[in-house]
Amino acid sequence: MRRTVLSLLALTLLSTACGQGGDSPKQVGDSITVAAAGGEGEIRALKDVVAGFEAANPGTTVTLDTVTEPGELVAKLTTAFAAGSAPDLFLMNYRRLGSFAAKGVIAPVPASATDGLYAKPLEAFTFDGTLLCRPSNASSMVVYLNTKLFASAGVALPRPGWTWDDLLATAQALRSQGTKAIGFETGLVRLAPFVWSNGGEVVDDADAPTTVDLSSPEAREALQFLLRLQRTGLSATDRAAQDPEEAFSAGKVAMYLDSRRAVPGLRKTDGLAFDVAPVPTKKSAVSVLHSDGYCVTKASQNTALAQAFAAYAVAGPGANLLARAGRTVPMQKAVAQSPDFLAPDQAPRSSQVFLDQIDAVRALPHTPTWNEAEGVTEEILTQLFAGKTSLDRAIADIAKATKTELAKG
Repeated sequence: MRRTVLSLLALTLLSTACGQGGDSPKQVGDSITVAAAGGEGEIRALKDVVAGFEAANPGTTVTLDTVTEPGELVAKLTTAFAAGSAPDLFLMNYRRLGSFAAKGVIAPVPASATDGLYAKPLEAFTFDGTLLCRPSNASSMVVYLNTKLFASAGVALPRPGWTWDDLLATAQALRSQGTKAIGFETGLVRLAPFVWSNGGEVVDDADAPTTVDLSSPEAREALQFLLRLQRTGLSATDRAAQDPEEAFSAGKVAMYLDSRRAVPGLRKTDGLAFDVAPVPTKKSAVSVLHSDGYCVTKASQNTALAQAFAAYAVAGPGANLLARAGRTVPMQKAVAQSPDFLAPDQAPRSSQVFLDQIDAVRALPHTPTWNEAEGVTEEILTQLFAGKTSLDRAIADIAKATKTELAKG
């Protein structure tokens, strides 16, 4: 009982301190484990948050349990929940959360936790009307630009409001000067904004998808556009040798599609000058939501302290730490609009682009087996972009494979 009372007291004090900018909570003398996936820059930023939380809560210990790839985290958590050894808290993308939400293993977020936060990510972490996790990130896909390569090729940087035609013309101009223009992963999360911008959909039913459906004229045109765009940049062979982010960091490609997650690593790259531009439009401006959330497990022996850590990271001082590290587009509006995030003295100088896109982002589904459906879609798209299957065959295979996966949910 004393443990629970102390943890609840810690949460109350922390919420007060975060909301009023007051002193940190007093000694808690408790511990939690946080599981997360990410690269070196992402984990380093999370370690800074842990250090800040422990300093604000003397006697509290937060243990990080990390892996490199999101898929590893899903597999590890699945095994841990089955074995009754799940962490107190885990950080996961909404698109991979469906199976855990369906199993009822997540403790809902307190109602007051949404004050001052952006709405779109909150919707993505809401299952059956209940907010299950605190979104830590309001990011979207953007186009990263190697400004040195643009300058050396004599090609102008994109202007606000650029279109698919502008992107293709820019890519072709770069390629004509001997510069590989663009690199991107071939998963559905990269394709979706182009389909949506063209007025299409990526599933048969956005609320209750039974298949990934790319057979519409709008979706086919988006696929054809990206296949054409690929010819100006990194080929399948290039991607097999070095992933697009590494190629961009190494100055081998002028443009790269990703979310905010790439920033910490890019900032560490010596000699790299980069900025960002919004996703170009066809019929409407739209991007795809990239958001991880802090999810507290029901089986935790210290759910209150776990919720307190999530609050610190999302809406407390931890949000400022993450913003300065470059990892996230802060969920807390006041932090997102502050110099901690906009940081005009650091790359990317156009961080406002992320905020400008928030109202236009769309979330992909988060049904129980959506993660698996995305996985088989990526496998088939990889074959398509490698020239090992036709467009018609890829569309048919994706529909069949994802129908099987989604039916399992």
